[in-house]
Amino acid sequence: MKHLSFLIFLLVPFTLSAQKKAGALKGILYDSINDYALQSASVTVYRQTDSSIVDFQLANTQGEFDIKNLPLNTGLYFIVSYTGYRPLLKDFRLDTLHLITDLGKLFLVRQGKDELEEVIVKAVQPLRMNGDTLEINPDAFKLDSNAVVEDMLLRVPGLTVWGDGTITMNGRKLEKVYVDGKPFFGGAAQTATQNLPKNAIEKIQLYQEKDVSKLTNTEEKTDSLYSMNIKLKEDKKKGLFGKIGAGYGTDDRYSGDAVLQVYDKKNQAGIAVGINNINKEEGTGENAFMENTFKSNFRFFYGGRGSANDGITRRTYGNLKWQHNFSESDNSQFYNRFTTDYGYLNTTKNFISNGNSIQTIDDYKLTSINNSRSTNDNTSNTVKFLYENRKKFGNFVNISANYVNQYSTGTSESNTDVFRNAVTPVSRTSSSSYSSSNSNNFYMFGWLRSNDFELRDDPRKNYSINFGGGYNETQSNRGTVNTFESLADSLYSNTIDRKYNNRNKSYNANIGLNYDGFRQFLFGIYNFFNINMSLINNVNFSRTEQDATVMDLDTLTHQYKANSLLTNTNTLSNFSYNPALNLNRSFNKSVWGKYYYWLNFGLDLRYQFLNQQNESSIFNRNIDRSFRSFVPSLNANFNYQKDNAFRLYSYIWANINMQPPTIDQLYPIIDSTERYYVVSGNPFLKASNSKKLNYNFDISRAKLNSKSNYGARLGFNFNNTNRAVGDSLVYLPDSSGRSIRYLINIDQQRTLGGNINLNFSHNLTKASNIGITYSSSLSNNVQPGYINGQLSTSRNNTLTNNITVQYNLIDRFNISVSEILSTNRNAQSNSQLPVSSIRNYTTNGNINYFITKSITLNTSVNYQTNKAANRDAATATIWNANAIYRFMQQKAELKLTAFDLLRQNKNITNFLDRNSVGTTITNGLQQYFMISFSYYPRKFGGGNRRPSPPAGIIIMK
Repeated sequence: MKHLSFLIFLLVPFTLSAQKKAGALKGILYDSINDYALQSASVTVYRQTDSSIVDFQLANTQGEFDIKNLPLNTGLYFIVSYTGYRPLLKDFRLDTLHLITDLGKLFLVRQGKDELEEVIVKAVQPLRMNGDTLEINPDAFKLDSNAVVEDMLLRVPGLTVWGDGTITMNGRKLEKVYVDGKPFFGGAAQTATQNLPKNAIEKIQLYQEKDVSKLTNTEEKTDSLYSMNIKLKEDKKKGLFGKIGAGYGTDDRYSGDAVLQVYDKKNQAGIAVGINNINKEEGTGENAFMENTFKSNFRFFYGGRGSANDGITRRTYGNLKWQHNFSESDNSQFYNRFTTDYGYLNTTKNFISNGNSIQTIDDYKLTSINNSRSTNDNTSNTVKFLYENRKKFGNFVNISANYVNQYSTGTSESNTDVFRNAVTPVSRTSSSSYSSSNSNNFYMFGWLRSNDFELRDDPRKNYSINFGGGYNETQSNRGTVNTFESLADSLYSNTIDRKYNNRNKSYNANIGLNYDGFRQFLFGIYNFFNINMSLINNVNFSRTEQDATVMDLDTLTHQYKANSLLTNTNTLSNFSYNPALNLNRSFNKSVWGKYYYWLNFGLDLRYQFLNQQNESSIFNRNIDRSFRSFVPSLNANFNYQKDNAFRLYSYIWANINMQPPTIDQLYPIIDSTERYYVVSGNPFLKASNSKKLNYNFDISRAKLNSKSNYGARLGFNFNNTNRAVGDSLVYLPDSSGRSIRYLINIDQQRTLGGNINLNFSHNLTKASNIGITYSSSLSNNVQPGYINGQLSTSRNNTLTNNITVQYNLIDRFNISVSEILSTNRNAQSNSQLPVSSIRNYTTNGNINYFITKSITLNTSVNYQTNKAANRDAATATIWNANAIYRFMQQKAELKLTAFDLLRQNKNITNFLDRNSVGTTITNGLQQYFMISFSYYPRKFGGGNRRPSPPAGIIIMK
C-alpha cells in the first residue's frame, strides 16, 4: 500500500494546479409553447476569435446546464441546439467581477418545416441526443492527423478508457463495440478504437440493446447491453490497415509478425502470421489482431509473471478471418452474415520446476522435494463457422460449427525425495516419460427463434428451438519408466516400465424446444393474472467409447506383455430428458423525467430423467442405472433507473440439481505406479443433491455533465450439497505416508463466495483524469471428511484484494500502480493438525511518458512475495523498459526493449489442500535486450469522391 500512498502524493500537485480561477455559464432550457424542460439539449461554448470549442454539456432531466472552468476576459459565444427546435446563439464575456453568468430560463422555439432553405455553417456540435442514443461528433475534436478513435474517446465527458482497454460510460461497461452495426474483426473494442482514424468517423453512437444471444433467462440476468457503434463516413467505408514487424535480441531472442486487415461495406478479411520465442501469447483467435493495433498503448509486457508464461515458449501462428454481410445495413440489431476463421498454432514449451511440500500426519510430517524437467510440442488447426440472421420481421437463426485437430508430443523427467520430519529419508522416486496424442473434435450448435422485436398479433406462435451435436476422436500413446526406491524397511523397491495406448471416441446430440405461447393456448383471451407460461423440453444423448491397452516390460524375457488389470474397454451411454413448465410475471412503471423500474419473477418447474449404461470388459463395471428428480429453479430480476442520478440492476437465481457418481468413483481402475495415494471406489455411492443460490447487484452513475463517475458490482453465491462424494483418508501405520482414499457420501458440503468490483473516475481538468478500481473476492469452502477414522472437516478460506490507481495526462503522461493481496487459509476441525496458510503480495507499476509525438518511454515493475506457513518467503522483481520512436508520419516504429533488467523472472505458485501445503517455482524467460522495427500500412477510403460534410453541423438561417 505504500506504493499507492506515494502515487497519491505524486498526483497532488496535478490536482492543485487545476484549481485556478475560472468562470461558469448556467441556465435552464424550456419549450416556448408548452413550458416543459428540454432534457439532453446540447449546449456548446466557443471562442469568438476562431470558433474553437471551449466546453460542452447536455442538459439534465430538468433542462439545467452548468458549464464551469470557462476562461476569463475572453470573447465567447454559446449555441443551444435540440432536435426539432431553432438553435439559440448568444455572445458573452466573463471577468473577475462576473465569474458566473446565470441566464435563467431560456425558451427554445420549435422549427418550421421550411426553415432550412438558406443556411450557413456556424459551428460543429460535439454531443447530442438522438432519441435514446447519445451521438458523438468526431469533427468537434481538434486532434493530430494520426489520431485514432481512442484519442477522441479520452476527451468525452463521462467516458473512461481503462488500462486494460475496457471502456465505461458513466461507470457502466460497454459490452459491445460495432463498426457500422457489425462486429469488427472479432468484436474486441481495441481492434476498432486503436486502429480506425478519427477523420474516418462520421459519428459514434452509444445506446442500450437487448441481448438476443440468450435463449432463456432462468440462469442468466436479462439486463440489456450497453453498446457503441462507430459509424464511418460514406467515403471511408472501405479501408486497409495492419502491421509488419520484426525484432532480434540478446540470448537469441526474436519476434516477427505480419497483420493485414481490409474491409468494405459487406466484407471484412484479415490475415495474421507470426513467430516468437519471447512468450508472447498472441496468435490465438482475435488476439492475433487485437495485440497488433496502430495505437500501441504499451500497457502490457509479454513474458512476465503468470501461469500462461511458465517456462520458455516458442510460438508460430497463422490466422485467417472473413466476415461477409449479405446486406449493407448498419443496424446492429438486424443482420444477415456469416463469419469464418482458420487458425494454425504451434507451441514448444520447456519447463524446469522445483517444488516442495509438507504433509502433516498425526504426530509426524512428511516433506517431499521434487525436481522436474519437461518439454511439450503442440500443433493445432482450428476452423470456425458462424451464420447469423436476424430480421425485423422474421425468425432469428444462429448456427455455429467448430473443428479442431490437435497433435502433441512431450517428454518429462522427475525426481522426488520424501523425508520424515525433514530428517529421516523415507523413499526416492525417479520417473521419465514420453507421450504423443492426436485428436479430432467437431461440434455444431444452432438455434431458431420466433421474432420478438415487436408484440406479435398471435402469441401462440412464439417458440424457440436449439440443437447441437458433436464428435471427438483421440488416440494417445504414453511410455513411462518409474523407479521407486524404498529407504524404509516396510516398503518395497521396484521399477515399472509401462506403455499405454488409448483410443477414445465420443458422440453427443441434444435438442431443446421452448414454446412461449402456452398461456394463450390454454386460456385464450384470458390473461391468467398476466402470468406468462412456457413449455420447455430438452433431450440429450451422449456415448463415450474407450479402448485402453497397457503393457509392462517383463524383466526376464525383455518383452512387453499385456497388463490384464489395466487393459480394458469401456462404453458409457447417457440419455436424459428434462421437461419443464416456466411461469413468469413482470411489473413496470415509469414517470417521465423522474424514474423507471422493471421487476420480473420466474419459476421453472423442471423434472430430470437420466439413464446411464456402462459396458466394460471389467465385469464389475457393467452397470445399468436410472435416476429421476424434481429440480426446480427460481429467478428474479429488478431494474431501476432514476433520471439524472443513478441506475441499478439486480438479479437472483436459485435451483436444485442432481449429480450421479461416475463409474470411476464406483469402480476405479488403480494404476500400480501410484504408490502413495491409492483410491478405493464405493459401489454404494448415491447421487448428490445440490442447492445453489446466486445473487448479483450492479449500480452505476447516470448523471449528465458530471466530472465524477462510478460503478459498483456485487456478487454472492452459495452451494450446499448433500450426499456429495467425499473422502475417508486412511494412512498406513508404517509411517511412510502411504494412504488409501475411500470414497463416501457426505452431507453439508458447502461453498460460500462473494465478490465486489468498484470503479471510480474523475476528470481533474479537460486533459487529465484519475481512475481507481478495486476488486475483492472471498471464498469459504467446507468439506467434511475423515482422517484415520476421525471426522475432520476441512475449512478453506481464500481472500483476494486488488486495487489499481491510474493517472492520465492526455498525450503526455500516464501512470498506473496496483497492489494485489491474496491469502489462503486451511484448518481441520476435530483434529490436532495445525492451521496452514499462504500469502501472496504483488505490486505492479507502469509509466508511459510521451516526450514528443514521436518518442515514448515506458517502464514497468512487477514485485511479488509468496509466503507459505513455516517457510521463507519466495520473492521476484521483474523490471522491464521500452523506448519507442515513431517516424514516416507515425507509420514506422523503432523500439528498444529491455526485459527483466534484474534477471529475477521466475514463476512462483503456492498450493494448499487439507493437511498439505507447498510451493512450486518454475523457470521463466529471463533478461534479454531487443531492437525491433515495425511498419503500419494504413489507407482509409479511396477515389476522388468528394467527402460528405461533417455530421452534427449547427446551421443558422
